[in-house]
Amino acid sequence: MARASDASHVALLMVVCVLASAMPAAGQGTLISGTPLNVDSNTDCAIRRLAWDFAKKLLPQRGDFKSAYDALQLSACGVSLEGGRRYEQRPFRYQAKPMAKRSSGAMEVYVSATDGDDTNAGTLNEPVQTMQRAVEIYRSREISVPGGVIYVRGGTYYLTETLNLGPEDNNLIITGYKDEKVVISGGKEYVFTGNWREVVNEMGQDMEGVDVVGYAGESNNQVAFHGAFSLSECRDACEKSDTCFAYTWYIGYDIPGWCYFRIDGLWVPTQQVGAHSGRKLHVVMADLKDQDPKKFSTLFLNERRAVRARYPDGNPETMGLYTSPTGYVPSAMSWLPPLDYPPSKEIIESPQRYGTHFPRFQLGVNGSVQNFHPPESYWGTANPANSGLTYSIVTGLIYSSDEWIADQNWIRPDTGVVHAFHCLHWGNWIFAVDKQDKDKHQITFSKGGFQEARGCNMPVVNNTGAQWYVENIRELLDAPGEWYYNNENFTLFYYPKQSNSFPTSGVGTFLEQLISVKGSMQNPVMNITIANMTFTQTEPTYLNNYEVPSGGDWSIHRGGTVFVEGVDGFLLQNCIFDSPGGNALFLSSYVRNAVIEGNEFVYLGDSAIAAVGSTDLIDGTTGTQPRGTKVIGNLMHEIGVWGKQTSGYFQALAAETVLYGNVMFNGPRAGINFNDGFGGGHLVEMNLVFNMVRETVDNGPFNSWDRLPYLTKVKDGVTPSLTPAQSNLTRNFFICNYHSIYPIDHDDGSSYYYDTYNYLVYGGYKNNLGNNKVVKYNTYIYPDAVNTFTFLDFDYGIVFKPFCAWSSGDFPSSGVDLWANNTCIVGIYSDELLDLKLTIYEYLDCSSSMSNAYLIPLSANNSLYTHNKYFYIKCESETWSLHEFQDKGYDIGTQVYDLVDCDTIVGWGKDLLGLTWEESICMTASSSQSVAFSVFPLLAVLCANLFLL
Repeated sequence: MARASDASHVALLMVVCVLASAMPAAGQGTLISGTPLNVDSNTDCAIRRLAWDFAKKLLPQRGDFKSAYDALQLSACGVSLEGGRRYEQRPFRYQAKPMAKRSSGAMEVYVSATDGDDTNAGTLNEPVQTMQRAVEIYRSREISVPGGVIYVRGGTYYLTETLNLGPEDNNLIITGYKDEKVVISGGKEYVFTGNWREVVNEMGQDMEGVDVVGYAGESNNQVAFHGAFSLSECRDACEKSDTCFAYTWYIGYDIPGWCYFRIDGLWVPTQQVGAHSGRKLHVVMADLKDQDPKKFSTLFLNERRAVRARYPDGNPETMGLYTSPTGYVPSAMSWLPPLDYPPSKEIIESPQRYGTHFPRFQLGVNGSVQNFHPPESYWGTANPANSGLTYSIVTGLIYSSDEWIADQNWIRPDTGVVHAFHCLHWGNWIFAVDKQDKDKHQITFSKGGFQEARGCNMPVVNNTGAQWYVENIRELLDAPGEWYYNNENFTLFYYPKQSNSFPTSGVGTFLEQLISVKGSMQNPVMNITIANMTFTQTEPTYLNNYEVPSGGDWSIHRGGTVFVEGVDGFLLQNCIFDSPGGNALFLSSYVRNAVIEGNEFVYLGDSAIAAVGSTDLIDGTTGTQPRGTKVIGNLMHEIGVWGKQTSGYFQALAAETVLYGNVMFNGPRAGINFNDGFGGGHLVEMNLVFNMVRETVDNGPFNSWDRLPYLTKVKDGVTPSLTPAQSNLTRNFFICNYHSIYPIDHDDGSSYYYDTYNYLVYGGYKNNLGNNKVVKYNTYIYPDAVNTFTFLDFDYGIVFKPFCAWSSGDFPSSGVDLWANNTCIVGIYSDELLDLKLTIYEYLDCSSSMSNAYLIPLSANNSLYTHNKYFYIKCESETWSLHEFQDKGYDIGTQVYDLVDCDTIVGWGKDLLGLTWEESICMTASSSQSVAFSVFPLLAVLCANLFLL
């Protein structure tokens, strides 16, 4: 990244901040749009509408595709949900017709949660009641019966144990019956009717100098203006109101005072002279001992996760670092240092990948990585990534005496869980609380922090965390909709959303896995289909065992709501994964011929799909990896409720993956993540990814690493080699908004990629220490856009990202990258205003003598668009004009053109993505003036960060 230290840049931001301070502030709880600060709203809205149309083309069965429409915030663009075009629905590419379906002798077993009985024969008229019994009947079939179908009738099935399938269940289809809605739950239902009793129901004390409204403006969905009243009248009115949770009263002059109600259930206090605030305290309890209760850490009310008692208030499903307020404490006063561990035992394997930045296979065993399972990690070595930044993790935090919890003495602190962001926002950590020291304002941890692989042994921010919140403490039960469950005496405490309306039932989670399909490479499960069902309400797994699968930044729990290992032939089709506690689908070790098609993954605790193999250290030739997996036409959104190093699709030690026609949005990190290069051979085609990297930084819609070499036979199918097969990324639509930097983020060591014909918005090309990438015929739209934290990073101050292309290069024997025949439009910045040179390329590790010219990607025949036709190439400390660069023999054939209009920019996307309609979706200049996204919370962050300079 190129850093800006020029005072003119800071001065410009100062002006922006002064102007912003004079504008109306956004209300509490607003969603930051993710629109870059300096992009014309006309163009941005047209790109968003193009994305919506592409989404409907990819997944025509979604009709108007309201979830994508909402995520793209098209209502703010004046686009009607009913006004868009529709596409003809297509049948699934892969039909649920393995041997069992084709055979006239196939067995059929019927299950009904409402009408079944496990003593029945399992026929249509006499169904069994449980899926376990249906599988038992299937296993009792005659050996001559080749396979069968279990038809699951409509209803909700509360599993009492995981449904385990093995080789004895080969050639089995489990499917919902016709169009009946089938729900498979990992929870237990509890009845609350007649079981609630009051614990406390009163108005809390009035607090002078406290404001929970934030501004004296008009009513909105967080705050209601009640009128001009005295303080006592305001307080009494809130107490009697069913919708008022808290009030703020401002001192008046010619009137008694202004009275506001907080109606969204969030207590977000700030200090304000002349303000008085108070809130209701209402808690009821229910004894569940007579209902054969289980321990649970998630409660579902009305089919949605309820919020565990926490500080600060917030809903993790709908709030985070992409909203205002975030639901996090901005920072701790300090973080407690890591434990002292002996050095890890280092393992170094041969052969080496000579001539690259990451030549050798190395692992650290035990030492600081002993809390991973197995206790080994690339980041446990003394010098991972040639950085010396060995993994370490904080052990607690000290909070400010100004926090609202400062005077609390927690009776059972060991029930608590702390969620904290990584010091550089590369993921998050989750800790089990050990103790609280009220006098020291200190919380210590008993376990956790292994939910990402890097730790925080970093310069400047060494062994610190960032934003955090704490949950599951009884004393924090103080907001409507919150709950706390005592797992020892099975008592549920709840703060009602309305004073006289209590839940009649709920579901507490206890199963982590609903279906496990498990064989081995030597004896695999064959031909399993799971279709037409909803999986929901599984336990979180964030404090279970995590492993570091390879050399990327990730650690992961090897588990999922549906778990598949040792399988040849697996089809998951037309299913919904709604609110799993961890990963939704996990493909582990030996998996062949898996097809994941037409499913929806939503409100995920962690990732939607994870495919993770295993090796014998450097040796990946044994084949114990997911290979040939096809992920086609799936919808993945609202990703990472708990884990923030999570994705729509993640893989490590996998090969020959096909990702085609998927739509992914609203997640904390990359939409697609390849943790290593392994054997390669992947195809990523026709996918739409946007609204990712909403809560982390230094990532993009697609992210890859390759820090560890592996021996595989993938390249030619015969010869063990450290060189992977070529992977292809083509005709994808990636929008690089929120905190994304590069739409295709080829990070440390990423090599052997062929990136072509992609439509890449708000970011340029990146190569960091990799090689052998061919990047051609892509279109880059305004890579000089200023995203929320790419311009002003969480921790670093002002950061100007490079524009069309950035490369750190690798070594000469590795092979040079090619960047050619691409289209790149830049020039949002005004030279006159910023005195900023438009840098189309930035290359590191090269000198003015060009003696290291092999570190510069080959570039040629590109089309560059700007408002002034002046471009520059930055190479170490040298800066050349495009003409000077071409005189040195580089970038031959590249031409510079004037800026083009919105219709042309959209037309480029239509051509690449195969969209054939002709009408314009760009607005006129006059109509675009009325379009404005809520960037004021974003500007507040920018202005606040000026103090970092």
